Amino acid sequence: MTWSTGRGQMHFFKWLGVGLLLCCGVLGGLFFAAFEKRRVVQAEGFLRLLRAIRVQIDCFSLPVSQILASCDHALLRDVGACELPQSFPDLLKSTRLYLSPEICLLLLEFAGRLGTGYREEELRALDYYIARLAPYSEELRRELAKRERMAWLLPPALSVALVLLLL
Repeated sequence: MTWSTGRGQMHFFKWLGVGLLLCCGVLGGLFFAAFEKRRVVQAEGFLRLLRAIRVQIDCFSLPVSQILASCDHALLRDVGACELPQSFPDLLKSTRLYLSPEICLLLLEFAGRLGTGYREEELRALDYYIARLAPYSEELRRELAKRERMAWLLPPALSVALVLLLL
Protein backbone atom coordinates (compact mmCIF):
# COMPACT_ATOMS: atom_id res chain seq x y z
CA MET A 1 0.00 0.00 0.00
CA THR A 2 1.47 3.32 -0.99
CA TRP A 3 0.48 6.79 0.01
CA SER A 4 -0.46 8.98 -2.84
CA THR A 5 0.26 12.65 -2.35
CA GLY A 6 -2.22 13.73 -4.90
CA ARG A 7 -3.67 17.17 -5.21
CA GLY A 8 -6.86 16.20 -3.32
CA GLN A 9 -4.99 15.14 -0.20
CA MET A 10 -2.93 18.31 -0.17
CA HIS A 11 -6.09 20.41 -0.28
CA PHE A 12 -7.48 18.42 2.62
CA PHE A 13 -4.41 19.10 4.77
CA LYS A 14 -4.36 22.73 3.73
CA TRP A 15 -7.97 23.25 4.78
CA LEU A 16 -7.42 21.23 7.93
CA GLY A 17 -4.58 23.61 8.82
CA VAL A 18 -6.81 26.60 8.09
CA GLY A 19 -9.49 25.18 10.37
CA LEU A 20 -7.00 24.49 13.14
CA LEU A 21 -5.59 28.02 12.95
CA LEU A 22 -9.07 29.51 13.14
CA CYS A 23 -9.97 27.26 16.09
CA CYS A 24 -6.79 28.35 17.87
CA GLY A 25 -7.76 31.98 17.36
CA VAL A 26 -11.24 31.47 18.75
CA LEU A 27 -9.99 29.44 21.72
CA GLY A 28 -7.28 32.01 22.39
CA GLY A 29 -9.97 34.69 22.56
CA LEU A 30 -12.05 32.52 24.87
CA PHE A 31 -9.16 31.96 27.28
CA PHE A 32 -8.14 35.63 27.21
CA ALA A 33 -11.72 36.75 27.98
CA ALA A 34 -11.95 34.23 30.83
CA PHE A 35 -8.63 35.50 32.22
CA GLU A 36 -9.84 39.10 32.19
CA LYS A 37 -13.08 38.15 33.93
CA ARG A 38 -11.11 36.16 36.52
CA ARG A 39 -8.93 39.21 37.25
CA VAL A 40 -12.02 41.31 37.99
CA VAL A 41 -13.61 38.63 40.18
CA GLN A 42 -10.38 38.17 42.13
CA ALA A 43 -9.82 41.91 42.66
CA GLU A 44 -13.40 42.40 43.84
CA GLY A 45 -13.11 39.29 46.02
CA PHE A 46 -10.01 40.60 47.77
CA LEU A 47 -11.71 43.95 48.28
CA ARG A 48 -14.76 42.25 49.84
CA LEU A 49 -12.45 40.09 51.96
CA LEU A 50 -10.56 43.11 53.30
CA ARG A 51 -13.86 44.82 54.10
CA ALA A 52 -15.13 41.70 55.86
CA ILE A 53 -11.91 41.45 57.88
CA ARG A 54 -12.25 45.12 58.80
CA VAL A 55 -15.83 44.66 60.02
CA GLN A 56 -14.89 41.58 62.06
CA ILE A 57 -11.93 43.33 63.69
CA ASP A 58 -13.92 46.52 64.32
CA CYS A 59 -17.00 44.84 65.79
CA PHE A 60 -15.68 41.70 67.43
CA SER A 61 -11.86 42.02 67.63
CA LEU A 62 -11.53 38.47 66.34
CA PRO A 63 -8.15 36.98 65.40
CA VAL A 64 -7.49 36.59 61.68
CA SER A 65 -7.64 32.78 61.78
CA GLN A 66 -11.20 32.90 63.16
CA ILE A 67 -12.20 35.58 60.67
CA LEU A 68 -10.95 33.49 57.73
CA ALA A 69 -12.60 30.37 59.15
CA SER A 70 -15.94 32.18 59.32
CA CYS A 71 -15.69 33.67 55.81
CA ASP A 72 -18.16 32.69 53.16
CA HIS A 73 -16.77 29.90 50.96
CA ALA A 74 -17.92 31.74 47.82
CA LEU A 75 -15.82 34.73 48.88
CA LEU A 76 -12.77 32.54 49.42
CA ARG A 77 -13.40 30.88 46.06
CA ASP A 78 -13.55 34.31 44.39
CA VAL A 79 -10.10 35.20 45.71
CA GLY A 80 -8.82 31.84 44.50
CA ALA A 81 -8.50 29.84 47.72
CA CYS A 82 -8.81 26.10 47.19
CA GLU A 83 -8.84 25.23 50.87
CA LEU A 84 -9.62 27.02 54.12
CA PRO A 85 -6.57 29.12 55.00
CA GLN A 86 -5.27 29.56 58.55
CA SER A 87 -3.78 32.99 57.92
CA PHE A 88 -3.73 35.66 55.25
CA PRO A 89 -0.17 34.79 54.13
CA ASP A 90 -1.30 31.15 53.74
CA LEU A 91 -4.19 32.38 51.64
CA LEU A 92 -1.84 34.29 49.34
CA LYS A 93 0.58 31.35 49.09
CA SER A 94 -2.16 28.93 48.07
CA THR A 95 -3.74 31.32 45.57
CA ARG A 96 -2.78 31.97 41.99
CA LEU A 97 -2.93 35.74 41.71
CA TYR A 98 -4.21 37.22 38.45
CA LEU A 99 -3.68 40.79 39.62
CA SER A 100 -1.02 43.30 38.65
CA PRO A 101 2.41 42.97 40.32
CA GLU A 102 1.82 46.23 42.20
CA ILE A 103 -1.40 44.92 43.77
CA CYS A 104 0.22 41.55 44.53
CA LEU A 105 2.98 43.36 46.42
CA LEU A 106 0.36 45.44 48.20
CA LEU A 107 -1.45 42.28 49.33
CA LEU A 108 1.82 40.69 50.46
CA GLU A 109 2.64 43.83 52.43
CA PHE A 110 -0.81 43.70 54.01
CA ALA A 111 -0.36 40.03 54.86
CA GLY A 112 2.84 40.87 56.71
CA ARG A 113 1.15 43.60 58.75
CA LEU A 114 -2.15 41.89 59.54
CA GLY A 115 -2.39 40.71 63.12
CA THR A 116 0.74 42.49 64.35
CA GLY A 117 -0.79 45.62 65.90
CA TYR A 118 -3.51 46.84 68.17
CA ARG A 119 -7.11 47.16 67.03
CA GLU A 120 -6.87 50.83 65.98
CA GLU A 121 -3.65 50.21 64.05
CA GLU A 122 -5.25 47.26 62.29
CA LEU A 123 -8.28 49.33 61.32
CA ARG A 124 -6.12 52.18 59.98
CA ALA A 125 -4.04 49.70 57.99
CA LEU A 126 -7.17 48.04 56.60
CA ASP A 127 -8.60 51.42 55.60
CA TYR A 128 -5.36 52.22 53.78
CA TYR A 129 -5.26 48.92 51.88
CA ILE A 130 -8.97 49.09 51.04
CA ALA A 131 -8.45 52.62 49.71
CA ARG A 132 -5.57 51.39 47.54
CA LEU A 133 -7.40 48.31 46.24
CA ALA A 134 -10.82 49.92 45.55
CA PRO A 135 -9.73 52.13 42.59
CA TYR A 136 -7.85 49.22 41.02
CA SER A 137 -10.93 47.01 41.30
CA GLU A 138 -13.19 49.73 39.87
CA GLU A 139 -10.79 50.31 36.97
CA LEU A 140 -10.74 46.60 36.14
CA ARG A 141 -14.54 46.50 36.25
CA ARG A 142 -14.80 49.54 33.95
CA GLU A 143 -12.33 48.11 31.44
CA LEU A 144 -13.77 44.59 31.47
CA ALA A 145 -16.21 45.10 28.57
CA LYS A 146 -13.51 46.72 26.43
CA ARG A 147 -10.98 44.00 27.23
CA GLU A 148 -13.50 41.23 26.57
CA ARG A 149 -14.32 42.75 23.16
CA MET A 150 -10.62 42.91 22.42
CA ALA A 151 -10.21 39.30 23.57
CA TRP A 152 -12.99 38.12 21.29
CA LEU A 153 -11.78 40.18 18.34
CA LEU A 154 -7.99 40.24 18.33
CA PRO A 155 -6.95 36.52 18.46
CA PRO A 156 -9.48 35.39 15.80
CA ALA A 157 -8.52 38.37 13.61
CA LEU A 158 -4.85 37.49 13.94
CA SER A 159 -5.57 33.88 13.04
CA VAL A 160 -7.54 35.00 9.97
CA ALA A 161 -4.64 37.27 8.96
CA LEU A 162 -2.23 34.36 9.39
CA VAL A 163 -4.46 32.11 7.29
CA LEU A 164 -4.57 34.74 4.54
CA LEU A 165 -0.79 35.01 4.60
CA LEU A 166 -0.37 31.25 4.34
CA LEU A 167 -2.92 30.78 1.55
